[in-house]
Amino acid sequence: GTVMIPAFSIGRTQELLYELEGLIHGAKDPAWRDLAVIVDSPLAARFNAAYNALKPWWDAEAHKRLRAGRHPLSFDNLITVDTHEDHLKLVDHLVKTRRPAVVIAASGMAAGGRIVNYIKAMIEDPRHDILFVGYQAPGTPGHEIQKYGPKGGYVEIDGRRRTIRAKVSSISGYSAHAGQIDLVN
Repeated sequence: GTVMIPAFSIGRTQELLYELEGLIHGAKDPAWRDLAVIVDSPLAARFNAAYNALKPWWDAEAHKRLRAGRHPLSFDNLITVDTHEDHLKLVDHLVKTRRPAVVIAASGMAAGGRIVNYIKAMIEDPRHDILFVGYQAPGTPGHEIQKYGPKGGYVEIDGRRRTIRAKVSSISGYSAHAGQIDLVN
């Protein structure tokens, strides 16, 4: 199935790509090299290009990867989706083929953007997984999915109630800004 990751286009997406490239590169199972990693966000694609243009200022770890011939933000199995038409075709393709893939798309709280189409198409299928990598504010679809998904609940998206059958997972530690306690301190 598809692992859907709602993520902000600037910063978070690039962090995730960097981590995924490391996982794929280090995997013992060669099937990982065939795993499609999809960035479905024109804004994220533009910022990937900007990050790539700034390679001289990357840190030592990133430069070590580059010297080894690796490309943390533009690796072989990375697919970037530009047009809305291609986006809709890809959603349909992943639903029909059940091809394993990782999709990173905005918005980070699943409140809009292209990730919503993936979620609408796949949330009721247990083969898929929604992976949250950031804070989900109360009142957002992301928060509802995160809260009720593990309990077999539902979420309302575009006026339709959708039973959450996809696996729901969360990883903390990717926040690029201080939380309430840090701000108060």
